[in-house]
Amino acid sequence: MILILRRISSVLILKGNSSINNNNKRCFALGIKSIINKFTIYQYMIVFLIILHLTSAFFYGFGAKSLIPAAIAVLTATLLDFAINYFKLKTFEFPQSAFISGLFIAGLLTQNLQWYIYALAGAIAILSKHIIKIDQRHIFNPANLGVLFVSMSFNVSHTWWISSPLVLALIFGVFMVWRLRRFDLAISFLAGYYLINSIIGLSQGAQFQEIYYTILNGGVIYFFSMFMLIEPRTNPAVGKQRIAYGVLVAVLFIVFHSFIPRHDLPLALAVGNIFVPILNRVKFEFKKKQSKPSISETLKIENY
Repeated sequence: MILILRRISSVLILKGNSSINNNNKRCFALGIKSIINKFTIYQYMIVFLIILHLTSAFFYGFGAKSLIPAAIAVLTATLLDFAINYFKLKTFEFPQSAFISGLFIAGLLTQNLQWYIYALAGAIAILSKHIIKIDQRHIFNPANLGVLFVSMSFNVSHTWWISSPLVLALIFGVFMVWRLRRFDLAISFLAGYYLINSIIGLSQGAQFQEIYYTILNGGVIYFFSMFMLIEPRTNPAVGKQRIAYGVLVAVLFIVFHSFIPRHDLPLALAVGNIFVPILNRVKFEFKKKQSKPSISETLKIENY
């Protein structure tokens, strides 16, 4: 009898310990979640982009001078957006989205350009956000449009040098995709791009090893899909539309890369942005075929 009681008590103790461990795990998970939720998407993006700028500048050979364009683009975009918002709303609020646009512009355009090119790109980004709208939402990704405008107007290149720390870019990028719940968009773009590109490459005699290295070294592609493409205001609101949008931008990128390689990615995103209002109005619903009722069901319906 004593042995039985001891066994019962030991089982109860083990169950109690397991429940305590489960509660501790839940508390730990809730604690981490509450810490993550203390910061906004804008704050995370600003911190991540600043880290990528600094890492690229000091550990990848770009040097401290590469940060001067960032200062110019950020100041131009931030001050202009601040002035427009104050004129419209009479409120003093730090324009975080404009700060982000400036960081993107400086990180995508090549260094050693004239200072006014970075300033103009920042101004175009902010003006497009306030002027080119549908249903109170800006159509174009502001930073992307600013980069595209100056690169086509002044025939300058965009090197996407901010994506040089690939491991950091992937870690930050996956986090941003997770926070914005845009895995469907990022994966559909990457899958569409690499699948179509691989088929084209194989048809032209490329080896599997070449395709493997293309996927492995696609730092710019990964950065684009996890930072630029997922900007929430310029992509579809629903999952199925986002998947279609991701594949569309991938196809546009491949086409433009064949004919206008100097402006392929920004142009693909800008053209893709134009289709977003249309995709938001399209419903991807497939009606299920109604199966014919069985004989027994027919007899029940007809009261036989």
